[in-house]
Amino acid sequence: MKLLFSKRSPLSVQLFISLLLALILIVLDINYRPFKEIRYYLDTIVSPLYLISNAPEATLEQFHEMSKTREDLINENAKLNETLLQKKTDLLLLEHLRHENNRLRELLGSPLRHDEHKMAAQVLLADTDPYVYQIVLNKGKSDGVYIGQPVVDEKGIVGQIYETAQTTSRAILVCDYQHAIPVQVLRNDISMVAVGNGCSNDLTLDFLPNNVDIKVGDVLVTSGLDGRFPEGYPVAVVSSVKLDISDSTPIISATPTADLKRLRYLLLLWGDQGVKHEGS
Repeated sequence: MKLLFSKRSPLSVQLFISLLLALILIVLDINYRPFKEIRYYLDTIVSPLYLISNAPEATLEQFHEMSKTREDLINENAKLNETLLQKKTDLLLLEHLRHENNRLRELLGSPLRHDEHKMAAQVLLADTDPYVYQIVLNKGKSDGVYIGQPVVDEKGIVGQIYETAQTTSRAILVCDYQHAIPVQVLRNDISMVAVGNGCSNDLTLDFLPNNVDIKVGDVLVTSGLDGRFPEGYPVAVVSSVKLDISDSTPIISATPTADLKRLRYLLLLWGDQGVKHEGS
């Protein structure tokens, strides 16, 4: 095979011939269409080599972008979760405030006698002793609270003030073993006394005649005979009517109308005794 350049050709001659051939090819490539087609096919054949040679760099850049994107997504997700948690907490607080607002609205509209002086109070503490059913309120002597003052909620009588301090007071519930309250049947005005029997049990009704006209479902309200509780406030609903076989005396139980296990906001009432107390 005859070489284009012999070993004896000077370098200057080789360079001149190479430049001349390159110039001729450039001119032909510009002016003749067949050369453009040849260049097109050559580029097509060589293009996979471009992709292969560029693959490592492209892959590294892609991984870098993916890592940045993943990190950004993680940070954004964390921020969104934090914002969501704050919003949920705000919603919980809003629901709690709305519930308390509804309770206060019910309390302020609950008394049967709207001409009485009354004051809202909050329960601070409830005794955990299973034999003592008392609560501590955030109102005391400085607010005009006095011993024996009636305490009600939106459903009825809760109890009465048992002890007072300067800024707090202690109330005994109607279900306490030491508590008794004069009541009457709303249907027929029969009087009796409702005695506490523990908040896990219904009230017991005492001082009943053998032929008393009372039945399950009768509503018991305050009679006002003790001069302490205003007349007409709901106390309990008769839940059981039985007869003692030995002496035929009635054994009657009644469920308090107030929800004594879920006390939050209450009302303090000022009756005639409270007016006298304030005057003294």
